[in-house]
Amino acid sequence: MTTEQQYDFQDDSQAAGPGQLLRDAREQLGWTREQVASRLHLRLTLIAAIESDTYDKHTSHTFIRGYLRTYAKLVGIPEETILAAYEKLGLTPPDNIDMQTFSRRSRQQANDSKLKVVTWLVILVLIGLSVAWWWQSTARRSAGDVALAATEMNVVATPQSEPAASNTSAVDSLPANPAPVAADAQSVPTEAADLSISSAVNTVATTASEAGSSAPDAAQSATVVAEAAAVPPAATPQLKLNFTADCWLDVKDANGKTLFSGLKRANDELLLEGAEPLRLIVGAPIAVKLEYKGTAFDMSRYNGRTARFSLPQE
Repeated sequence: MTTEQQYDFQDDSQAAGPGQLLRDAREQLGWTREQVASRLHLRLTLIAAIESDTYDKHTSHTFIRGYLRTYAKLVGIPEETILAAYEKLGLTPPDNIDMQTFSRRSRQQANDSKLKVVTWLVILVLIGLSVAWWWQSTARRSAGDVALAATEMNVVATPQSEPAASNTSAVDSLPANPAPVAADAQSVPTEAADLSISSAVNTVATTASEAGSSAPDAAQSATVVAEAAAVPPAATPQLKLNFTADCWLDVKDANGKTLFSGLKRANDELLLEGAEPLRLIVGAPIAVKLEYKGTAFDMSRYNGRTARFSLPQE
């Protein structure tokens, strides 16, 4: 193509669009649209759309300019002429559209990031609530198991308390102070002495055989008097417990023998003896008044908790 023809194209571009200029140049070269499409490696429909200045609105203007440059270079038309004609069509969007698109994309990404953060926070809160619910359920279940075990222990221990109570009654029935017996025993020697004096006077008048028969009786009486005088006064109980309310109790001696295990009621009294040290488990310490060998033992130190201790304490 000569310089005059290029100037002619420049003059024609003042009124014609880029598609018409490209079509005229192709026809002057004697080429068909198929040949141009084959040389440019483009679709035939795209070549027809370019020559008719009908562009797809979804196609980027950057691509359209690229197609126009390639087509213009093939037919020998200056790129500036074709692009100027394309600009006159008024199809080029403002320069800030790309920036607006980028800004819109950035805002969308920022919104997506915020949504993700909120979603993760909600998930973490749900997990925390689930863990708290599980922990509370486990604690309540454990408390219920402990209460059930305590109830079963009391139910099992109640029948055992009946024989223990009978033993306690037997112990309680013993005289607390046999001092009168000792006093009576002390009065016996005096009477026995008077009796022996009378017997001595009578023996003067009786026969030797009667005197012989009265001698063993006097010896037997003296033996009874000696045994009665040898009875010691009642000793202080080793362990004494008085109950002001219902309380479960377990007492074992040093040999592991169970001295008592069961439930005691209010106003009950319990006396126990065993090999030391004595090991005690008291369910309600505040309801027990305990004396060890006559000395009161302070139960307030356990402050209502189950008491486990030994007597004597080390």
